[in-house]
Amino acid sequence: MPAVITGTGVAVPPNEVTNHDLARIMDTSDDWIRSRSGVVSRRFVDPGTGASDLATEAGNAALDSAGIGHDDVDVLITATMTPDLTNPGIAGLVQNKMGLGHIPVFDIRQQCSGFLYALDLADALIGSGKAKTVAVIGAEVHAGYLPWGDTWDIVLGKVDREPTPAEYARNTEHRAWSVLFGDGAGAMVLQRSDEPDAGFLSSSLHTDGEHFELIIVPGLGSLQRPFASEAQLQAGLHLPRMDGGGLYRQAVRLMPDSVRLALDASGLDLEDIEVVVAHQANERILAGVRKQLGVHEQLVPSNIDHWGNTTAGTLPILFHELWQEGRIAPGSVTCFTAFGAGAHWGAMLYRHP
Repeated sequence: MPAVITGTGVAVPPNEVTNHDLARIMDTSDDWIRSRSGVVSRRFVDPGTGASDLATEAGNAALDSAGIGHDDVDVLITATMTPDLTNPGIAGLVQNKMGLGHIPVFDIRQQCSGFLYALDLADALIGSGKAKTVAVIGAEVHAGYLPWGDTWDIVLGKVDREPTPAEYARNTEHRAWSVLFGDGAGAMVLQRSDEPDAGFLSSSLHTDGEHFELIIVPGLGSLQRPFASEAQLQAGLHLPRMDGGGLYRQAVRLMPDSVRLALDASGLDLEDIEVVVAHQANERILAGVRKQLGVHEQLVPSNIDHWGNTTAGTLPILFHELWQEGRIAPGSVTCFTAFGAGAHWGAMLYRHP
């Protein structure tokens, strides 16, 4: 039985932070950030709001979009790299906040590829007959990761002061990755369909642990004893470490490769695809993917300029926007593709009913 997308929803927080705002607290500029990433602005939650809150809002919006009730959902799958707590994940919290009852839930931790893996799992559950309706949500609150300390009040316009030299230096130290991210969530409802030519046509998912260290948080884990310590925090081991060059090289090669493998598996050609919904990590990576595929910008669109990298939220947020714009036409084929920490990557082809 094919699984088709019957509803979408998004949740983005109210606090917009521009590149000019970030230039107040670190050695950067709008031109510097824009030229290296394509990001112009991003959104952040207020303190006390977690990924489960954004996931709940997006999930409820997707159910409304699909025109179904909470009792109709058989399975919930959530994807995030920024859970409310280190343990457990957010799936149980979202289930409870949405009022879904005691249905089975899954937490997916494939980082930037999390939503792609969640889609494949949802399709498998529906195709096997184990579920008729699955809610799939990608949600991130990166704000807690960002090491801006008391300068958050400057960024959000709550105080009018200059950062201290120490604050400015610390923020600048982490600017290469901290300027990329934003908070947000996107959700889809997948349901069983009787239309034989619709649904997910093929998938090509891959993992290579050899590239595990492309993006890691080296501290705060069971490898450490104790799990958390003041020494780890002082050393910044709770913050992400990113090999930007390595990420770029792997992403621009492996995402196009997985798209071609998915096309081969489905018997389709690149010309059959209406749109490629690619992970929004960096505009340079998107440009590299377009070049490797030999396609124009319209086929691989971008929304990173106004949301930043929302990790597991990028695919559903962009798909929602394209659906609202009429780009997801009946019978059209969409390709989803992502690359993320782990390293995990892949592509899926989907024909809209």
